[in-house]
Amino acid sequence: MPVTRNVAWDEGLESFKGRDTTHYVTTAAAIATTCAACRQPLQPEEPLSLSVDITESTAPDGTEYVTFTDYVFHRQCSEPGLTVGTAPWRPSELTPLAARMVLTQEPVLGSPGTVVAALAYTLTPVVSFRERGGELTSALVSILLSHGFQLAMSPEYTDILQQAAEVEGSCCLRATGAVLTLTIGGEPIYSEQLNPRNPDDAQWLEAAAHGAALIIAGDNLVITDTMLDVSAAAHLGTLVIGYIPIQT
Repeated sequence: MPVTRNVAWDEGLESFKGRDTTHYVTTAAAIATTCAACRQPLQPEEPLSLSVDITESTAPDGTEYVTFTDYVFHRQCSEPGLTVGTAPWRPSELTPLAARMVLTQEPVLGSPGTVVAALAYTLTPVVSFRERGGELTSALVSILLSHGFQLAMSPEYTDILQQAAEVEGSCCLRATGAVLTLTIGGEPIYSEQLNPRNPDDAQWLEAAAHGAALIIAGDNLVITDTMLDVSAAAHLGTLVIGYIPIQT
């Protein structure tokens, strides 16, 4: 039974995750806040177990897709586990998660700092694909990179703001009235209704009036009602960034 830091996991996981296995294990534990069995809080450094359900499917073009769903337990509540199953291929039922924020870009040569409307975006569960003979590749990250986004290796917003560049014209963020729609490659992938009377929404819309928004996206982003954490995504190489135009 392999143990990474304080997390025990099934050795069969390595045949799917390869050299990213230990990163995957530690990331799953870092993201989890409660035990999947007893629902009690997880404490730092206490013995934990990881169970992973893996579903494999093959698309009509021969591409193999692999979906990972993980559960973290107190070691006393459950031993590590791994289940592998197959399913007919179909477009995955994914849940988008997003968070909006307003960042301030540091002033340059005495100029005032610039406010930036930012949108963090991810999908759950994480979906990877593997072409025959190839390595597992994140579906979301692959799509974003193909449209001009770039990998971000630092989770620090200062570094992200300095590194991010504009992406190609097939991506945009539409603000029609108070409805926000993120479109990648001509396909809408996220929509949200804003309330201009809400101070946070109004501040974001005001920052967005500058004409572009910073998209921070990829796999392994931790997005809740009260928190955004991109550290794991940056560490695992699944964090992508880019500026896209805002259309009104």
